[in-house]
Amino acid sequence: MIRKSDTLLITLLLFFGVLIFPASADDSVQLSQESNNSENSEVSNVDFDYYTYFFGLYSQGNNVITRYGKLPVLETEDQNERWDFTLEELSNEIKDTVVSKYMYPNGEVMTCGANAKGYFVILFKYGNVNESLINEIYTLIDDSAKEMGIQDIPVEFGYGTYRQEITLNSEQGIYHWFGESTENLSESDIYTLEEVMKEKPTTPVQKIVAAYGKIPLLKDQNEIITWAEKLSAIAGSTQNKINPYMKKGQVITYGRELTRLEVGINETLPSKEKDTIVKEIYEIIYKEARKQNVTGVPVIFDEGIFINDVESADLGVVEETANLSASEEKNASLLNKLNNNNNNNN
Repeated sequence: MIRKSDTLLITLLLFFGVLIFPASADDSVQLSQESNNSENSEVSNVDFDYYTYFFGLYSQGNNVITRYGKLPVLETEDQNERWDFTLEELSNEIKDTVVSKYMYPNGEVMTCGANAKGYFVILFKYGNVNESLINEIYTLIDDSAKEMGIQDIPVEFGYGTYRQEITLNSEQGIYHWFGESTENLSESDIYTLEEVMKEKPTTPVQKIVAAYGKIPLLKDQNEIITWAEKLSAIAGSTQNKINPYMKKGQVITYGRELTRLEVGINETLPSKEKDTIVKEIYEIIYKEARKQNVTGVPVIFDEGIFINDVESADLGVVEETANLSASEEKNASLLNKLNNNNNNNN
């Protein structure tokens, strides 16, 4: 028979075990392929502005694998700016080695950058990524950082989401879609790819109002296309409920990007009105997404400029029609291109 004192002891051990064990698990290298910012849950991967990229391809949704090192204490804006500059300087020191040895098309790395918290960032394409590879790349970064006087350089490793056409020869009309086989590319084409990966990717300029939901880990181009189709279906099903906001001039654009839905809010609206509209619209989208078996639907709310009918008439544009249909036409065109290219690959 178990005495009451024994029962109490067991209960206390279990209680403290729950408190202690997760802490040690977080310190280990987690390679969970289903993680989504698991070590930094307060940050949404729907807000792409959280990341700055130094070279490689532009990612449209990151999923954290693990983090190494220790963040510095940054208390002022000047300290943050100097740290950002230091990380970019570090990226230049390792660029040639990373591109030639570890980066696409020679390896698994797709992007090198930093995040708003102060981590140096390495993003992989989903696939042959293991702890040994991560340790090897971290050693390269850490050794270079030590030469710059930085100890325990903080590095975040993750998976990026990519769907991009890379120009190999614009004059001859030769292009390469990321994800296609590189076996038939010439040495010249491979060299061009390597040079492209050394460049700083173009980053869209947006003024973010709010970000909701999360972008799932999309493992290949087929999963990206399937996800885009789901988002298109949700956008189409909710368009009629969003139209009244557009007619009032509160919402400028509504549609699908590759991995998230986007709502453009009129930047001239008062802050309280923006907040109210954001909550109302996300609830509309969220409920419809649940009906279509999508949980945590990713939606970005950013600011846009509304052009009224008088100004539009001077430009020979019917603004109301453009506002309501432009995003739909853009989405349909992009999705057709994605599907056609995917069919050609199969």
